[in-house]
This record gives sequence, structure tokens and C-alpha cells, in this order.
Amino acid sequence: MSENHRGPDTEALLRAGQQAMADGAWERGLANFAQAVQHPPHNAGAWHNLGVCALALGQSEVALDACRRALVLSPSLWQSHLVMGKAHKLLGDMTQADESFKAVLRGDPHNAPARVALADLYMNTFGQPLTAVALVKPLLGSDEHGEDAELTTLMAGLYDRDTSAEVHNQAVMDFSARSLQLGAQALKFLPEHHPMGRSRLPLPSDASWRPSSGRLRPRVAMISPLLCASPVYFLTLAAWKQLARGCELVVFNRGHQNDWANAIFRGLAHEWHDVQEMDALALAERLYRADLDVLYDLGGWMDPVALKALSAKPAPQMFKWVGGQSVTTGLQSFDGWIGDAWQSPAHLQHFFTEPLVQIPGGYATYTPPDYLPPPAANKRDVPVIFSNPAKLSRAFLQHLQTLPGRKCFVHQQFKYPQARVQVLKYLDASLVEFVTPANHREALQVLGQHRVMLDTFPYSSGLTAQEARAVGVQVQTRVGTLFCERHGAQWASHSPLG
Repeated sequence: MSENHRGPDTEALLRAGQQAMADGAWERGLANFAQAVQHPPHNAGAWHNLGVCALALGQSEVALDACRRALVLSPSLWQSHLVMGKAHKLLGDMTQADESFKAVLRGDPHNAPARVALADLYMNTFGQPLTAVALVKPLLGSDEHGEDAELTTLMAGLYDRDTSAEVHNQAVMDFSARSLQLGAQALKFLPEHHPMGRSRLPLPSDASWRPSSGRLRPRVAMISPLLCASPVYFLTLAAWKQLARGCELVVFNRGHQNDWANAIFRGLAHEWHDVQEMDALALAERLYRADLDVLYDLGGWMDPVALKALSAKPAPQMFKWVGGQSVTTGLQSFDGWIGDAWQSPAHLQHFFTEPLVQIPGGYATYTPPDYLPPPAANKRDVPVIFSNPAKLSRAFLQHLQTLPGRKCFVHQQFKYPQARVQVLKYLDASLVEFVTPANHREALQVLGQHRVMLDTFPYSSGLTAQEARAVGVQVQTRVGTLFCERHGAQWASHSPLG
């Protein structure tokens, strides 16, 4: 469209918006496109880009409205369906997210971005990791989406796989070595003496350690997309409260959740940085420029972009802790993997690229919420499975087939029919109870009514097993090899499944 028809101001706004998107300056992009769409002729691309910027800023309702307008003007604009699907996910409307992604595939069954997005939905919400693997299988080996497909396959394999732990772990390490390395890209901002690819810094060994800068209050950072009511909160808060007394706590937030737990993290922070939409290179530079002394990654495989940034070792000391801590990162840049003698015993060091750091008494401290119910006086003999549906592997469900009587499955995600499919393939519907608690408080109340919780395998329960024990429920678990398979190792000797 020529300047005479569209107007020079609109053209300038569109160019500025495009440049802002390229720079990752989403607020500036949002402002430019919001002005551009006010002037005729109405432009589908401008509305779509407005939606992209809004989504990047966590403004899901704005993103939905913008993309709907884009589709009215250009019904074939499949990218707007994709943005809408992601916006619906952020709003918790997974049924509409499913429909949006499938709308893309109806027009183009081979559309790679839609397949990747749908695979994520089916694995992490509907609890069907094998369906996720099937969705991305055609993309394996492709130049543009092969890494996404391989990562999806590897993460699904932690829940349900046919290979051994050793083979799967090696595949994770190989992927990390190939795909999660910034390498020479990071050298443009790292000084010549930086340890990346050179010498490793020593692990602080005692309380007398001080940062190399001479600061009396070290700058200690956490980075995670899970700074909310998640395992990161319940299993690490006690440590952060203690650290905040003597350190400058610097928080890099990679998520969009703003709940009560997020507010507590914000209250502890000396500095808070929202870095949700940064790519790996920009994130690595931001972390390096923050002049940190120690950094704890609390995202792990929940945030592979951040892992790639951390491959550049943007802080002198880096440790992997709770949060996506299912299996080794495969990176050489970490100075330690925080575990314990049960979770990651020394004889399993060969499963980790990170040096194992053993915390006496346990690698995490459970901080219960103030709404934790007391143990129920009269407990049900029906065993409970309190777990993300993705953890219901074929092997675990086959084990349940051998146990007589009813079983109770508790998780909010069972409200979706897609999440019940796998269970009902193996168990008679007349012997299955699905409970979909409205919130965490209600979930704990339901859990506490049962005498025994049957733990999933190979991926075992972490936080939920801690919660079960806190409300007086016995946990029957089976211990495997990988980190995510050993959450119950500390009490496994007392379990019939151990």
C-alpha cells in the first residue's frame, strides 16, 4: 500500500513497531502498533503484530482481541491462530488453546509451529507424552524445528519411554552439547579472562568465602519461570529467606504468574528483573552485566532458553537447584548440582555433567502453606494417585491393573477429557474416581483423606510426595536412577514399592 493511501505517519509507526519487535522491545512495539491500527486502511498484519507484542508482555486478553481482528481481515493468517492458542494457554483456557492450534493444522496438517505448540499442550496439560512424541516425529531432523522436536521427545521420555535410564540420559547430554551452547556468540560481551571454555572456578567451601569484588554482601541471583506457588516456592523459600539476610538477592523472572507466592519472592528481592521474552544471547548478556557473584538456576528443562544462556557462564559461580531439575542439564558451566545422598548419591555422578553437591538431611526444605490441613481423623482405604497426568506411564498403569479395588486420581488437569484417556485405556471406569480440585488448598484437603498415596514411576512425585507426608498420608514409591526417579529415595526402604 502506498504512503498516499496509508499515510506517512502510519508507515513510520509500522516500521518502528517492526524494529521494536526485532529488538525485543515489546512495550515500544505494542505502543507503535496500537497507534497504527487506529488509522485506515485497516491492516491485518498490524493487528497480528499488536497481538504478538501483547502476548510477549503477558497481556493475553489484548492479544486475543488483536488476533481476532487480524483474522477478520485475513482469515488465512494462521499465525494469529497460533498466537491465540498461546494466549488461551496463559489464561488457563486449554480447550480453546487446543482448538486454536488445531485450526492451524486443519489448514496445513504439516505446520511445524502448530505441531510443536500442540505437543507441548498434550504433554504438559493433557498428560499425553506419547501423543506429543507422535506430533513432533515428522519434524525430527528438520533445520528449523528439529531441535524443538528432539527436545519434546527427550522430555516426554522422562515420563514414559522404552529405553534404559542410561541411554536416555546420554541422549539428553548429547542434545545439550549440540543445541544448548552459545559458544562464540557470547564472546562479544564476555571479557578475555572469562572462564567459559577455559578454567573452572572453585566451589566456595566455607562461610569465610567472599566475592572476588570485595563486596561484603554478595549478589546472589535466582532465575526461573516458576516464581509462583510451585515446587520452587515450597521447596526453596526457607533458603531464600535465610540468604536474603546477608545477600543482595537479584531475581530474574522468566514467568508471567502473579500469585501470592510471586509476591513473597518480590518482597525478598533486592532487585527484580522481568526477562520473560529475552532470547538466550540477550539473556546471557543481561545476566553478565548484572555483576553477580552466585547464580542459582530454578528453571532447568522447564526453560531451555535460559539453560542456553547459562552455557556462557554469566556468573562466576552457578548452581542447578529445584525447578525443572529432572535430569542433568548436560552443561559444563555449572559449579554444582544441589542434591543429597538419596536423591543424587555419589555413585551416580556419571549421570551428571555438574559436580554433585550433597546437602546433609536433604536437598530441599519443605515450607507448607498456611492452609495446609491437619491429617484427617478418618482416612479412606482407597489409594490416591496425586499426580500430573503426564506421569502416568504405561508401566505404572499396568502396575495399577494388578491392584484390586478402586483408585482415586486427583489433579486439576483431569477436568479435561484428554487427560483421562490414558487412565481409562488401562483401568475399568467403574473402579476409577477422578477428583478435580478447584485450587491447591482443596487438593491438599482431598489428599489428606486417604491412607496411602501410590507414587508414579519412572517419574516420581517430588513436592506432592512431601505434601502427602505432611498431611499424614503414607507414600508407596519405587526408586529409579535419574534424579526425577528418586524423589522418594529417602523413605523408599519403608515402601512396599521400594
